Amino acid sequence: MEFERTFNTTIPEATARERIAAFFVQAGYKRLPDANGGLHFKRGSTWGTLSSFNPTKWACTATINIKSEGTSSQIDITAEISTDPTEKHFAAELLTAEFSLLEAAVTTNVFNIFDVSNLKKRIAGHVSRIVLVSAALMVSAVIGVIACAVASFGLKISVFGSAAIGAGFLIITMALFAVILRRQKKT
Repeated sequence: MEFERTFNTTIPEATARERIAAFFVQAGYKRLPDANGGLHFKRGSTWGTLSSFNPTKWACTATINIKSEGTSSQIDITAEISTDPTEKHFAAELLTAEFSLLEAAVTTNVFNIFDVSNLKKRIAGHVSRIVLVSAALMVSAVIGVIACAVASFGLKISVFGSAAIGAGFLIITMALFAVILRRQKKT
């Protein structure tokens, strides 16, 4: 899901860049390097998208472009957050709140971070998230156990070898779920 926001400020561009970077780091993002001097941040992971009830663990990237004109600057924010299609409203709520707080931080130099505790409770009660996480973990566990048993008994290899095969199947299964989730997001 892509989310965009634009706001204007009268502070110098260098100050705006510093405040934006400080805000995103405090909000749990990692700054990504950019050869052109742009501002790019990333938070969360695909595994977090699949298994976490905490939206700050969901894979999210943010790109900030600053256009200076005279004494004012226009700040354009584009964020891409991975989530199940039935949970877009949670992601939109998170990003709307965070970017409102970002705008306040840039203009007033007062840094407040969005408290996600209430949002986490609502996500945990959302049936599709529970089903998705449970299904992913159950299928991974079953495939891992089957692979481990087959490798251990059928191939007559050591316990460590069969555990490695089971772990490999677990990783492959979780990667498959990540692909399925990304395809759902595109539809």
